[in-house]
Amino acid sequence: MNKHTEQLDLPFDEPFSTNDRPELWTPRDIWNRFTQRMLPHFKEDRRIEYKATPKINWEDLSAYYSAFSNTPEGGVLIIGVADNGTPTGCKNLSQKQLNNIEKFHIQMCPQARPEIKRIPVASPDEENFIAAIYVPFIGKLVENHKGEAWIRYGDSKHKLSEEEKRDFRSTRNELSYELEIAPYIYPKDFRLDIIQDFCDAFRQREFRTDWSNEEVLIDRHLLRENDGKIEPLNSLVLIAAKDPRKTIPGCRVRIQRFEGTSEGTGEGYSPIRDKFSEGNLVEVIKNASTIIDDTLHDVTWLNKEGKFVTTPEYPRWAWFEALVNACVHRSYGYSGTEATVKIFSDRMEIESPGGFVPPVNEQTIYVTRAARNPHLMDALRYLGYVQMAREGTRRIRDSMNEYGLPDPQFKQEVLHGIVVRVSLKNDQETRKRATDRDVAIHFGVDLWKKLQEHEVKIAAYTFRNGTIQVSEAQRLTGRTWGTSKKDLERLCRKQVLAFVPGEFPRDPKAHYVLHNPKGLQDDE
Repeated sequence: MNKHTEQLDLPFDEPFSTNDRPELWTPRDIWNRFTQRMLPHFKEDRRIEYKATPKINWEDLSAYYSAFSNTPEGGVLIIGVADNGTPTGCKNLSQKQLNNIEKFHIQMCPQARPEIKRIPVASPDEENFIAAIYVPFIGKLVENHKGEAWIRYGDSKHKLSEEEKRDFRSTRNELSYELEIAPYIYPKDFRLDIIQDFCDAFRQREFRTDWSNEEVLIDRHLLRENDGKIEPLNSLVLIAAKDPRKTIPGCRVRIQRFEGTSEGTGEGYSPIRDKFSEGNLVEVIKNASTIIDDTLHDVTWLNKEGKFVTTPEYPRWAWFEALVNACVHRSYGYSGTEATVKIFSDRMEIESPGGFVPPVNEQTIYVTRAARNPHLMDALRYLGYVQMAREGTRRIRDSMNEYGLPDPQFKQEVLHGIVVRVSLKNDQETRKRATDRDVAIHFGVDLWKKLQEHEVKIAAYTFRNGTIQVSEAQRLTGRTWGTSKKDLERLCRKQVLAFVPGEFPRDPKAHYVLHNPKGLQDDE
């Protein structure tokens, strides 16, 4: 009887069986078996973290994704539960927020591999649900979009220092992306002419004339010999593979030209030109250079000596170095994201996936050297594409200065993941008006430089057409009829134009013609 009573007293309302030991469950076990009834039995620890709603801090979640990815066995994030284990639910979240829960890691912690499911919970007022996210241990250092790496200790996360990151990598024998073995067959899947050019350059420069191609490639960390088998690395795939996008879809550069100073959105998004340069990096750099050359305009401008010179919008060395840097120093861990070149009316922007490589940053870019892909950079240096890091950035700056243009801007930003953006500005206001070289010479350079932009348009139009009326000036500048009338009168006072009246007041035949440029004076 007592035995029977003991059986009736078993805690059938408990969520665990008599043999369960939830304190020994792995994060994967918790995620697989978790129900609302287990909430009181799981306090926050190394394995589990609760996050309440309605406000979701995506930056904070990206840090937890990194932390659990770097913690042996991973961890579980439960969204819709307060720190004390009280369910708040996710029903109050918008569909956009729910969608973001499932995809935000693609941009903010792309190496994480979360698994997500919804678990129903009941409250006194309504049915609800919580979101359970299992983040597995990856086995190599996982950083978020800011380049930060975290790890879970107890019930809190810890941000790893640069020293801790290096220790993490070394203790796990983690290789960089460029040194990972690639699923290609050597030499069948590679451009042998590129490999030959590289090996010849290496042998000549390093006085290794007796080395075979394979010996050179192994020495330069492009091939690896493993138990007598030759295996290509990602570094060789990037330099010389026939089809590197088979495994690295982001191995390409997109070049776009826009009419104004912004890309536009929706129906307003309409680049004038939109091209891709694909292939291995030797092909990408070569083809992208041709596309950019064809896309840039020639401009005529006044140099420091007051003489007109005709050049492309930007010095070739500036954008070419920025293009090469974007291909060489980018993070190929973001394997699906390409580098981009965007050309606007006032600037060119070159974006490369991944952040600065410490200790390089925006302030130290000209004086500090660091490489994310040193073997890739080394190989392209032998092929004649790469200067050492700081020399390349100095060349960008110096060539811009030679054109009388501002210093380049180097900036790390969070867009579609973390990127480094190089901005080259073209001083469009000065150089746009200077493109009318014959017009400027006719009126005199000193006066031409003092005219406002809409006045330049009016004067150039009159020079080429002989006459101009108020309605034509209005269409040309986009200003009102009354304002355009004042613009023309002001140009008459500056003795740029002269008024030719009609036969009677308000005669539509009244117009303006060029004034003799001699003896011109500014309007007071």
